[in-house]
Amino acid sequence: MRALRGRFIRGLLFSGLMFGLGLYGAGCDEGASDDDATPGDSTTGGEDTGGGGTGGDRAELEAPPGSVDPDELPDSDLENQPGNGGGTGAGTGGGTSPEGDQESPWGRPEADTGRPLPPRRPMNGSAQAAYRRGLQAAASGDSAQAQQAFQEALRADGNAYKAAYNLGVLADRAGQDARALQLYQQALRIQADYERAIEGIARIHLRRGNANEALSFVRPLAEQWIRNLAVQAIYGDVLVQANRPEEAIEAARRALRRDERFVPAMAVLVKANLRLGRTELAESILNQALQTSDSDAELHYLRGRMHQEAGQLQPALASYRRAIELEPSYTEARMALGLQQLAAGNYQEALQQFQTASRLAPGVAAVRLALGDALRATKQWQQAQAEFDRVQEMEPRNAEVHFNLAMMYREAGEQYPGMNNLQAYQRAVSELNRYRELMGPSLPRDDPSSTYLEELGRLIEREQRAIERDRARAEREAARAARQAQEAQEGGGEGGGE
Repeated sequence: MRALRGRFIRGLLFSGLMFGLGLYGAGCDEGASDDDATPGDSTTGGEDTGGGGTGGDRAELEAPPGSVDPDELPDSDLENQPGNGGGTGAGTGGGTSPEGDQESPWGRPEADTGRPLPPRRPMNGSAQAAYRRGLQAAASGDSAQAQQAFQEALRADGNAYKAAYNLGVLADRAGQDARALQLYQQALRIQADYERAIEGIARIHLRRGNANEALSFVRPLAEQWIRNLAVQAIYGDVLVQANRPEEAIEAARRALRRDERFVPAMAVLVKANLRLGRTELAESILNQALQTSDSDAELHYLRGRMHQEAGQLQPALASYRRAIELEPSYTEARMALGLQQLAAGNYQEALQQFQTASRLAPGVAAVRLALGDALRATKQWQQAQAEFDRVQEMEPRNAEVHFNLAMMYREAGEQYPGMNNLQAYQRAVSELNRYRELMGPSLPRDDPSSTYLEELGRLIEREQRAIERDRARAEREAARAARQAQEAQEGGGEGGGE
């Protein structure tokens, strides 16, 4: 059974902002734990699975992850966001090593520089109540009720930036990119350094293949809010996506000079060094990051990717499962696990992973393509066709979908509703030819489509010969029946004359 193409699988390694991401799923902001309403925290990386806490219930100001101002002491009443003493080891923005005055391995500490961050004020009481109802509805899978509650929160308090953000998440999950962008931008207008809104906007640009546009959007915000380490990590991720790994390394190092234990910046270093082919250095940084925070889902995902690249599939699967356990809405990890299960012939588990991924990131063609492939593997032909049709609507020049359609028709044959073997094989040939046309000069010399076309040619000839034999047999039988009828008629006439 052939799964998705190798280049697609490898491409998942660096798609940290591509899906519903923070990649990790476009989850609701705080307090949700269900697969369809879990937090989308990948930009901060160090949050625990409960999300960013419940800061809307606090009387104090909130603080962005990893970004307590230098003169501000951590307060136990601040919401438990990553980097704010939440047990993740993400740091507090202090920028110094555990020994105090010793210089950080990332360079001279810089925690005392940069523009102060804008305050984050909690919602008023009415907005808080509606916001909590929205989180509960999202956790139970009731998107309509969640949307209504978040809208109510925003009406009750025009500064409820988290409500605006979560409305964006719901639109994002529904595949409404334009609406999601509007809502993320609204959240950002309210809270000018809100990292999750920045991440949401960046990921939509990246999903559309506009890495430069994502970079143009994030760069000035990273320069403006240099004390917000989560924004610096997002900037680093976008630089990796834009194939500028050296700049990503510099961005991550700047964040680590402020807090040497800030895990999301370490994750950027891992991805950037992997992009540069520095596997040993990436592994060393990853090990250091895991020592700082073993509960960070992205780190386990990256460990899984490295195991997979090294051909260590069982450890890779274990790492992917751990990432999903820590972050149920981690779409990338579900995709990676599903692809490996698909390749291994564990079709039902692969299907389950892709179905969840498609709920988390419904507007991502790669997710739909994988889901269609799993449906094909489980012989759910028409459902697979529907997913492949969606991919073509999203990306009319996607070559992969035509390859997978060809494999479906080849495997289904006469089992495909409304087709016989010959029709299915001819359709498979048509899809393979379209695949090759779209691939153009990038088609590898050893691409398997050539072998499949040869095989299908033989199958078509066999079916045509069988059809010809059946036609000839039918003609012979018809002729024999006619002769017998004629003989019977003639014999009956002679007998009547005597």
